[in-house]
Amino acid sequence: MLHKISDFVHKIKVMNEMAHKLYTMKYSIPKATQSSILNQIEQIQAMALSIANDKGDYSRLDDTVPKRSVRDKMIEDDGGW
Repeated sequence: MLHKISDFVHKIKVMNEMAHKLYTMKYSIPKATQSSILNQIEQIQAMALSIANDKGDYSRLDDTVPKRSVRDKMIEDDGGW
């Protein structure tokens, strides 16, 4: 794994947001153009592929900042969600 767990979770969050946008593009009135819908699909697929191809071993990096609780991290950066 080439990035931190928080980066991994953030990528999944962004993919989810992109999926919601795609749904709106497809089913709202007026609908988005076919080309913009296909572009959105391709962006989601590209992000999914980059996540799928990140198969390196995960190794924990020592934090250089003072230790914080999960609750504090979630308050600070919404825990990736």
